Amino acid sequence: MKNTMQKQGLGLGELDQAAIGEGFSQAGVAVILTLATLIGIWGIACLIGGMSTMGGVMALGRGWLTAVTGM
Repeated sequence: MKNTMQKQGLGLGELDQAAIGEGFSQAGVAVILTLATLIGIWGIACLIGGMSTMGGVMALGRGWLTAVTGM
């Protein structure tokens, strides 16, 4: 980065708004992807826990269907 700034003639205090905005954008995408990954892992853990509690995939599906339909 130092070489790039020297080639462009920019000092540390002279970074343009586009470069700063791009950095914030990349950080935002990283945060969103990290949170999405954590939520996905949590969902899989909940499904595994539900299957172990209910006694299998079929029992879990039957229990879910009963909860959704009320029958």
